Amino acid sequence: MNRSEVGKKGEDLACAYLVNNGYRIISRNYREKFGEIDVIAKSPDKTLIFVEVKTITSPEMAGDKSPASYPHLAGLKYSPEGGVISPEDQMSASKIEKFRKISKWYANKHPELMSKNGYRLDLIAIDFNPDNSQMRHYKNV
Repeated sequence: MNRSEVGKKGEDLACAYLVNNGYRIISRNYREKFGEIDVIAKSPDKTLIFVEVKTITSPEMAGDKSPASYPHLAGLKYSPEGGVISPEDQMSASKIEKFRKISKWYANKHPELMSKNGYRLDLIAIDFNPDNSQMRHYKNV
């Protein structure tokens, strides 16, 4: 699989996961000249959710991949043991800032989609392996 196929497969898996957990998909691959939002959804409590999906093909699933083991999501850099790259490692501080900017822009442009709960930015990280994919959902990054 090439990079775009892996990305599409990851987004498909993320959307299936969200729908199975009571989310309603509003849009996929929303683009503006200054950024893109992979998935826009409504959570079961009606919160508007912007989702960044990061997917890598992972021939080996090594290292601790629990959400607590990725402090770089709070602005710190982290690499899993053994040098194995994770999807979370692709979410740099500058990418988070760009994600925040386009999400805020979209929310302001579409106030009809807002509820009293506002909006939230999530990350879904996927280690794609045809036999054993692993997914982690980080809320409110």
